[in-house]
Amino acid sequence: MALCSIDLGAQPDVEKLFSSNVAGDGATLAATVGHWFAQTLQRDGNAALTANLRIDGGRCLLDLDGPAAAQGACGAYAERLTAFLAHGLAALNDVVPQIVAAGKWNPDPTQPGDVWRFFLPLGLPLLNQRSLQFFHYPPLRLLDPMRDYLNDPVPKRWEELLRANGVAAGDEPLHECVMDATPIAAPDDQGSKKSAKGDPVWGLIPIQCFTDYQKAQVRLLLNGAPGRPGFTIPVVVYGAHPRDIFTLDFSPAAKLGVNVATHATIVGNAVTPVLATNHPYMFYAVAQGGNSVGSGKINGDPAKIRSLMLSDLAAARWQVTMAADPTGDPAATLAACAAYWNDPARQPLVSDLIAHQGSLYYPNPDALSFEFLVPSPV
Repeated sequence: MALCSIDLGAQPDVEKLFSSNVAGDGATLAATVGHWFAQTLQRDGNAALTANLRIDGGRCLLDLDGPAAAQGACGAYAERLTAFLAHGLAALNDVVPQIVAAGKWNPDPTQPGDVWRFFLPLGLPLLNQRSLQFFHYPPLRLLDPMRDYLNDPVPKRWEELLRANGVAAGDEPLHECVMDATPIAAPDDQGSKKSAKGDPVWGLIPIQCFTDYQKAQVRLLLNGAPGRPGFTIPVVVYGAHPRDIFTLDFSPAAKLGVNVATHATIVGNAVTPVLATNHPYMFYAVAQGGNSVGSGKINGDPAKIRSLMLSDLAAARWQVTMAADPTGDPAATLAACAAYWNDPARQPLVSDLIAHQGSLYYPNPDALSFEFLVPSPV
């Protein structure tokens, strides 16, 4: 008998929420749900649990099994996963039809009409995350063909910066609970593009339409800080539109701009440290040139490349430091992190990271695979 059975909802809803209809993949709904939730269990450090989906009377039941000591985690997943999916279903049923009716669903005339896909941040930690990462929207490649929210040059780059700041190999996903403000998988270039049909302020991606979803999911995923009553785990906000929408949603103590560290009150009266920073992809664009990312060659301005790397290393260090102790002053902590990485003794490692990450290479762009031509120093 399973430790617990989690009612995920009606089968048609679960099919949409777990994006099981990837053309030609041949996967059953059970295999798809199992695939995504196995990643969550692994990244949460709960690999001893196993998950199997069964359909009973048109309802999708996720059976979790494992050692008796995992009973608590089983119950916690039952509570959190159902809320996570309920927030997604509300966005899918209430918000997406309005976007479609307004002509703002995939308004780029250069794209096929069916290229956008509703996509929740699946396969990530749900219980044991140490920080929250607030992004814009998920690149389509994460859903199809990667089927992995963290198999992309952006999270891979940030994982290396986390390791450079002391996170043990294998523990990086605990800092990578991604909350994309817009649950729509779209091509990589949609976030910065504009068109006549898009919003003049927010562009093509309708991030401004999902504020209820953003608030609900952030509050759900924002764990209390272990051993620090009155504080939550920290949030890092990446990119211009996420910084603006997070400011509107949660009214932090300071308006978010690049390298602004402050605090917000998001869950009850608890204090949440917040850092706003650049999108990690910016490094690739600056290092290799915006139109040649994936070339494997560094051809940007050396001073700008180093400045951006130093800024990102300081942001990653802030994330690690505040995850360990969120009671510190956010701005003072960021200043200390920047000083740490500007130390002359650390410049050789900075140079090695630039050479490595600047060697991002797409051997076959059509297949969306990637590698780095220079080995990682961390």
